[in-house]
Amino acid sequence: MPDSSNNRCSCQRCTVRSLRGPAVLITVGILFLLEQMRGDYFSFHNTWPVILIVLGLVSLACSLAPMDGHIAPAPPVAPGAPPPPPGPLPGQGR
Repeated sequence: MPDSSNNRCSCQRCTVRSLRGPAVLITVGILFLLEQMRGDYFSFHNTWPVILIVLGLVSLACSLAPMDGHIAPAPPVAPGAPPPPPGPLPGQGR
């Protein structure tokens, strides 16, 4: 599964996946705007399922998009143990 934090990849699947956050923010903004304009019918407690529909549509588009040219993110590097302290050089025994 591709990582959405992969900034190097520009395949269609990663591009669609990167639109998930903005799509939800725009949807919430439109729902609140509709509530301000027509609060009698478009109140948020009546329209919140639209957010789930938008998330589902973006997920569907992401799963249908091809991964041609996908660049996998680099695996995380685990911190290694510190190198051992240097010992005495040969010929400098103490």
